[in-house]
Amino acid sequence: MNGKPATPPFSARWTRLAVGAATAATVVLGTAAQATAATATPAAASVYYTPAQAKAKLREAGITWRSSRNCENKNKNGCTSFQGIRRATVDGVIALKRASRCAIVITGAAEIPPHKTTGTYTHGKGYKVDVALNPCVNRYIPEHARKIGSATWAAGSVEYLRESNHWDIKYKGGTGPTTPAGRAWPTLGAGSRGHAVTTAQQLLRIKADGRYGPATGQAVKTFQRKHRLAADGVLGPATWQRLAPTLRSGAHGSAVKALQAQLRRHGARIAVDGRYGKATATAVRTFQRGRHLTPDGITGPATWRRLLTAN
Repeated sequence: MNGKPATPPFSARWTRLAVGAATAATVVLGTAAQATAATATPAAASVYYTPAQAKAKLREAGITWRSSRNCENKNKNGCTSFQGIRRATVDGVIALKRASRCAIVITGAAEIPPHKTTGTYTHGKGYKVDVALNPCVNRYIPEHARKIGSATWAAGSVEYLRESNHWDIKYKGGTGPTTPAGRAWPTLGAGSRGHAVTTAQQLLRIKADGRYGPATGQAVKTFQRKHRLAADGVLGPATWQRLAPTLRSGAHGSAVKALQAQLRRHGARIAVDGRYGKATATAVRTFQRGRHLTPDGITGPATWRRLLTAN
């Protein structure tokens, strides 16, 4: 004894957790440690989820996660950690899952190595997640966000960076709009009239008179049953997403005619011949540029929505 008792390592680690500092490399994620942190810093508790809370939320939404080393240590390379993850980040990933209906696999969360440690919006500070690439996510993000760099898109306060094997997603201040303002699908039902109804009828391959009568409602119900949607006869976002196909050069048929009619409504001087040729692709690019969409000449969900809702 030297008169100065040593602080037990366990207590030291517990204290560092309580004040929100980095944990020791041997500390594994645990609800007990997070509960102590929440008690010590009640103001921060409203900003962060505990690892257990984050996992429960993600699991409930059908989101999975993995790490290359099958570990959760915040300070160890190769781990995927939810320690110190912000609520807005978790909620943002869930919003992406619900809006895109894509499989979402998190491969990186709030761990420090090998990510950058300087700056405000870092993984270690709980603002970012890595999401594995897959065809659905790779298509959805560019169609629903604005391109701001060679491999970067933004929607509201959210930034998406496509890297070699994952999407690096930064949630600066919220979940971000999954469907940017002014770009929502129109909701149509009995009594609706206008160009959006005409387009729906063309896509359904029924008489296109621009009036949402009993025949249109029945056609919508039949389509909804076929695609295992709620057969309520109302043409809302979920039904539009199945009804309006992604079209590109070489496509042909009634859906292309519906697209061409919409493009003509917006000033394009093209024929409504049902063939997605050079003139139609050019008209799509022109429309996309005017609405700050990626001008790729492909008519996906974001372009369809703008065609249907823009004056």
